[in-house]
Formats: sequence, structure tokens, C-alpha cells
Amino acid sequence: MRKNIIITGFMGTGKSVVAKELARKLKMEFIDMDRIIEERQGTSIADIFARYGENYFREQENKLVKKLSQKENMVIATGGGTLLSSDNARMLGQAGEIVCLYADSQTIYNRVRRKNDRPLLKGENILNKINLLLEERKKIYDNIKWKINTSNFTTQEVVDKIINLLKLER
Repeated sequence: MRKNIIITGFMGTGKSVVAKELARKLKMEFIDMDRIIEERQGTSIADIFARYGENYFREQENKLVKKLSQKENMVIATGGGTLLSSDNARMLGQAGEIVCLYADSQTIYNRVRRKNDRPLLKGENILNKINLLLEERKKIYDNIKWKINTSNFTTQEVVDKIINLLKLER
């Protein structure tokens, strides 16, 4: 069995699409934490935030991290704020290699503005909100050893960079 590969980073950096393709290429199981939480709750992330609040969502995220960190051979796409919890960061780090995807705020804005399902980006001045959240999370993302800029790269190019970075066999 292989250790897990955890793909994290801010919303709109490509975590889910990159993790899915990486899992396919490495013949590992793909896990999208947000999708699992939605399935378990029977509703969307945006609805969970609206109904129960961010703290409730983070509790669901923490429970899922505990379960996933006991397993192997998975490529896990985290939610953008999963590593805000130092417990989550520690557990996931012990379970595998964490790779942080990042992009400049304008690229993130261009990727997320068409969808209206980002609870932390509701209202006006979305680019401003992105910049504020990026600044709040900078310290957390900066502590991750492996980082890949997705701003001007295709999914396949990012996947290949991760494979080269972690020196994985195909």
C-alpha cells in the first residue's frame, strides 16, 4: 500500500480536478472531502454553511479527516479551509504527503466567479474577499512543504509536476 497524497489549497486552485486525475494516473482511490460531506449531510456545502454555520461544517470536516487519515492509497482533495485546523494538518501530514496548490487572486476570481456556490464569497467585492482570505490563510499554506502554482498550467501539467515533485512511479 502507498501513503496518501493530500491535495490542498485555496478554493479555485484546482484541487478536485487535479486530485481526480492524479488518482487515475497513479491507480489510487480518489476522495473529494467536500463531496463526501455533501453526501453524508444530504445537501450542498453552501446549504450546510447557511443552515448550520461554518463551525458545524468544520466539525464534519474534522470527523472525516480522522477517518481518512487511518487509510492508505488515496489521493484526497481537501476543502480549502481543511488545514485551518492544526489537528487536521497534523493527521493528514502523518497519513501522507501534502501538496498545496495555489494561484494568484485574479486567476482564482476568474475560476470561481461563474459559480455562486462558495459560501465564503457571498455578496459584493469577491476579489477583495479572496485577497483577505488568502492573507488569513497564508501562514498555513506557507507551512506546506510542496507547493505548485496552477495559475497558467493545465490539469495534466499540474499532475505531472506533482508526480515529479514527489518522485512517484506511474
